[in-house]
Amino acid sequence: MRYSNYQFRFSLLGSILALLGIILFSSLGTWQVYRATEKQQLQDEMDIRLEQEALSLERDIDDIEAKKYIKVEATGRYDSLNEILIDNIINNGKAGYHVLTPFILKEDNSVIMVNRGWIPLGRDRQKLPELRSPQEQLKIHGIIAPHRSQPPLILGQLDIKTKVWLYFDKMVFEKKIGTTILPVVILLNKNDKYGYVREWPKYKEKVGMHIGYAIQWYVFAIIVLATYLGVNFKRRQTNDRKPDNE
Repeated sequence: MRYSNYQFRFSLLGSILALLGIILFSSLGTWQVYRATEKQQLQDEMDIRLEQEALSLERDIDDIEAKKYIKVEATGRYDSLNEILIDNIINNGKAGYHVLTPFILKEDNSVIMVNRGWIPLGRDRQKLPELRSPQEQLKIHGIIAPHRSQPPLILGQLDIKTKVWLYFDKMVFEKKIGTTILPVVILLNKNDKYGYVREWPKYKEKVGMHIGYAIQWYVFAIIVLATYLGVNFKRRQTNDRKPDNE
């Protein structure tokens, strides 16, 4: 295609910067698409597993990490003395905690953490919410899940003497209670007693978020390309003066 009134002015530095920008933004967009696909596949797997019969921890506790997102039931008792609150958990725009309570299994005294749900932060951070923790033996129901991932930036170490933790660290918690615990958590069923707000998020809700981010990054890549072309394509200067003898 011929552009008789325009010329392209090549700039090595500008071309390199534009190329790097396009590659960067396109890569970020592609990564978000990959994340959306990954979350959708994980949600599909969860939906299939949740249709299966509930796993009984009294019968089958081996290789439990491979049984994530499966319904589970367990008999035992809560260890209320060692329960902790995970800080900075947001629910419907409100700050609060997740209540994590150790559950001692009846069969072999193995310990597994139970996330009993979300509880709001009070007006005074120094006054912790009152928790209802039964002492008797009971049967609980829920879903096996991985522990919440740790924040990417950690300043300092966890204080095991406090009840409020910024995140859950399995090794630190084992040191606190003096015994090993299973490497997964039970998300307590919303119909079970002695729980709090249990609106466990689904990955389907995050698929749209990742697609939105992908579109945003691709748009940035297009903007870089359009800016590069706009800056380097210049209109030719033409001499419109008429000859003196006309």
